[in-house]
Amino acid sequence: MLGDDTDPEEPPTLAELRAAMASTESMRRDGCMGETGALLPQLIRGARTAAHACIGRDRAAANSVLAVAYQVAATTLTALGKEDAAFTAMERSLAAIRECDGPHLKTLAASTLSWALTEQGRLADAERVALAGAQRIEPGFRSDPQDLALWGVLLLRAATAAVRQEKHDTVADLLRMAKGAAESMGEDLLVYATPFGPTNAGIAKVNFLVETERPEEAIRSARTVPDLDSLPPTWRARFHVDRALAYNDLGRDRASESALLLAEADAPEWMRYHSTTRRLVEELRGRASRRDAVLGPADRLGLAG
Repeated sequence: MLGDDTDPEEPPTLAELRAAMASTESMRRDGCMGETGALLPQLIRGARTAAHACIGRDRAAANSVLAVAYQVAATTLTALGKEDAAFTAMERSLAAIRECDGPHLKTLAASTLSWALTEQGRLADAERVALAGAQRIEPGFRSDPQDLALWGVLLLRAATAAVRQEKHDTVADLLRMAKGAAESMGEDLLVYATPFGPTNAGIAKVNFLVETERPEEAIRSARTVPDLDSLPPTWRARFHVDRALAYNDLGRDRASESALLLAEADAPEWMRYHSTTRRLVEELRGRASRRDAVLGPADRLGLAG
């Protein structure tokens, strides 16, 4: 994915690159980690070859695909715990962005980089990158929905970094602005591979309530999240994992197990790589009787003893 393998002699067409990019993003949203990992190296090599071979607008278009492919690589590597490799992928994405024709790719890169930095533990840097990106594009509430969505995603990235620094007032302000943007949009919009709108803003609030150890509020808030089925499977799975964490904090093991089963139904392969889920399933398994539903996911995650 990040090596110097020989590029194919004949570059793919732009139509082929865009189709491959759409397939790869779909696999990523569905949590198909193995298929994403198999498709990405081919996509990156093809886009790199096309960017070298083309001129003018075609070269810029190929660099746009290459920039997004490296960002998908960064998010995939981060999910696998390879944060340093993810940072390298982001550096290569930013290099491609300088020669691309995608008007929103620099903003998208700020979001992806912020998440990678958060997972590296560089929380102040992650917050700064996301806020700087948001300030560059700060829209009005009557702006184009895509601009509002990108702005909202950056606000949530900044809030994720802020909550882990225990900057609760900052988190509250960022969530309030993100909610306002989502309400102005009226429905969730998929920008590249990331959704934003009322539903995603709602599940983000649940996540932050769990992070700040307010499980009862998290459960109440989870009941108000609208139109959950509009989100990609991995986003729904994360939401159910947050519900499971909240129930676990309240000592409600059966409810936590039920939420985990819903997460597994949405994104079973993603769950195998999600460290928080694995820790929670292992904790529940330690308290489980032979009849408990959590034993099934524990076995499928390779945790059953």
